[in-house]
Amino acid sequence: MLTEETHRTTLFEIFFDLVFVFALTRVIAFMGDRLTPLRLGQGLLVLALLWVCWNNYTWLGNSARADIGRIRTGTTIAMGAVFVAALVIPNAWPPPGGSTNGPMALVGAYIVLRVVHFVVYFSVAEESRRRALRIYLLVSVIAWIPLIVGALLGGTAQVVLWAVAIVIDYGGAFLSSTFGRWTLHSPGHFTERHSLVLIIALGESLISVNAGVGLQRVRGTVVLAALLGLVVTICLWRLYYENSAVAAAEALARAPS
Repeated sequence: MLTEETHRTTLFEIFFDLVFVFALTRVIAFMGDRLTPLRLGQGLLVLALLWVCWNNYTWLGNSARADIGRIRTGTTIAMGAVFVAALVIPNAWPPPGGSTNGPMALVGAYIVLRVVHFVVYFSVAEESRRRALRIYLLVSVIAWIPLIVGALLGGTAQVVLWAVAIVIDYGGAFLSSTFGRWTLHSPGHFTERHSLVLIIALGESLISVNAGVGLQRVRGTVVLAALLGLVVTICLWRLYYENSAVAAAEALARAPS
């Protein structure tokens, strides 16, 4: 069922976002385990891959209801792929000569996410949007090649090739919007999805304090550190919801279709 301008986020999409945010927390845990510039860069590359997927499914849910029919089936499969990707993130960057199972599992889950998205989107998209989807699909398939090769090689080659793949993939989104047509059915749904996934992520950051503190006796320094985390979370909330979110929603509502 195609959506209308009044369409809003469904509970099923929020459920999908919960799984996605779980993957985000795994990325953060991966980067925090050994805080080095290389580890941060690796985590950001994985985050960029996950963000591509989430954004694509947000566009899909804006075009047709995500909680019924084939889109619900496809999104359910996508949740499984996101969950697998999240679980293998700590093993996604083996040393040169190490096992390729981790990075290949992550790449495989990512490709499943993209293929399911394209298949479902083509089945519900209007003819005017299918040209953009074809362009995006072609460029995305090209981007999967360096992803696979990088996963097989590991080491520095993996970092470089995955960065190249991400640039190609994001470039594909730009080309498809330039030579095709992407139209938001409901600007309100689009802004609401971004607001909700961020509030879930902020909530998860507070929940993760429990994992850091544990059940041992809490010292004063731990309390201060936890309060600092709360203050940072509140600042992030205000920065987005009291400033950027409202302005972005108004600008998107005024933008021509």
